[in-house]
Amino acid sequence: MAYLTAEELPQYFPAARNMDTEEVALFLQRANSYAFGIIGGYPPAIPGDDGTNLKAAVALAFEILTEGETAQVDPTNGNITEAAPTRTFNRSDRNAKPLATVDTMLTPYKRAYEEANAPKSDTGVLWLGG
Repeated sequence: MAYLTAEELPQYFPAARNMDTEEVALFLQRANSYAFGIIGGYPPAIPGDDGTNLKAAVALAFEILTEGETAQVDPTNGNITEAAPTRTFNRSDRNAKPLATVDTMLTPYKRAYEEANAPKSDTGVLWLGG
């Protein structure tokens, strides 16, 4: 089970229509896995949310993960091509964590998952000893 399927992806990321099926499958699995890692599992329904926000977050992760990836490595020999930087460089602070926006978008789902799976107690007091 995935948060976002390949059939739903073009609705959230139209450029995926032009991508190879293998690339869509690869990067969509990575995006779904990233979201699963942040959330921790499959969250319960959130009141007022029909699931489109979660799908949009996964689509954004997909977009970030695919951005420039296939143009940087020569598929024949695996060498980095000129599309990638030929020397070391530093990204600006704004881009240091490109998936930080996705993390923020996934926060309500993470909280809902944690609350649904938190241990419950009757009185809020745990008595030790006996």
